[in-house]
Amino acid sequence: MDRIISGFSDRGNWYRGNLHSHTTVSDGVLTPEEAVKAFREHGYSFLCISDHNTYTDFRKKFNDEKFIILPGMEASAVLYDQRDTCIKVHHINGILGTQEMQANASKPLFNHMEAYGPFIYHDKWDGLKVAQEMIDDLHAHGCFVTYNHPVWSRVEREEFINLQHIDMLEIFNYNTQNESGTGFDTNCWDSMLRKGMVQNADAADDNHNGGVFDDAFGGYIMVKAEELTQDAIVSAIMNGSYYSSSGPEIYDWEINEDQVNVRCSDVERINLIADGFVGAGITVIAEKGKMINTCSIPIQGTEHYVRLECIDEKGRTAWTNPIFTGR
Repeated sequence: MDRIISGFSDRGNWYRGNLHSHTTVSDGVLTPEEAVKAFREHGYSFLCISDHNTYTDFRKKFNDEKFIILPGMEASAVLYDQRDTCIKVHHINGILGTQEMQANASKPLFNHMEAYGPFIYHDKWDGLKVAQEMIDDLHAHGCFVTYNHPVWSRVEREEFINLQHIDMLEIFNYNTQNESGTGFDTNCWDSMLRKGMVQNADAADDNHNGGVFDDAFGGYIMVKAEELTQDAIVSAIMNGSYYSSSGPEIYDWEINEDQVNVRCSDVERINLIADGFVGAGITVIAEKGKMINTCSIPIQGTEHYVRLECIDEKGRTAWTNPIFTGR
């Protein structure tokens, strides 16, 4: 490899945001006003109020120079058994796309407070088909999509791992991790990547603010964009110019010829994840009692993709999106 591939855009500022949150519009405790106030106070620059099956657009009410709303919702398909017990769900965020995506929408854009679903099934379903139809329809309405918390949703791998045109896979959900230990899903992400699917990921809160356990300000994305506008933020997301985190920061990373370079906040270990032969990838661990915040990791040159995980002493992680080498 004789070129430099950067993980982030060369230009822009960093903006913190949460793409998955709930309010009193559905089953959250905070009103939209209270939610926006809380996220602003915690240093967030953007928020998607993704209430269940109801599209909201609070831009006119809350947008200013320092904070914006990304309109959206969390659409649901639910499978019940014969006893009317919920046994599987697909939860998929539809978030308003760029101006170009809106202009190319084949269906009308959603309106504020427009209902969408839920799509109810009993006894059996074709899980992959159900989710794919939802994804395609949300795209047709001018949205980009995130597939949320697959472990918590109890779906089988074959019901989502071959989905086409997912824009982001939610690999860390702060709510479900604290609720039931079901918040992580990088294994399926790597399975998708190894299939050659160009698949970015995100970390999110999925906050409901019920007070039983902490579910806010613990999962987010950091987007590097030229300005704080709907179009600039979503464009940067679609281009992969961001990282996901539950705590650590990543300032820069790149592939430079035969090595990966990264600069980050103090962490205990850095994992390089790659496809290829069994045992590909490497973990760099700080000396006992010390931290690391920069390193260069050699690669073989045969990898189709690489990604990084920066993990601090508390186990909090920052995840890059993959860089595809073109090999």
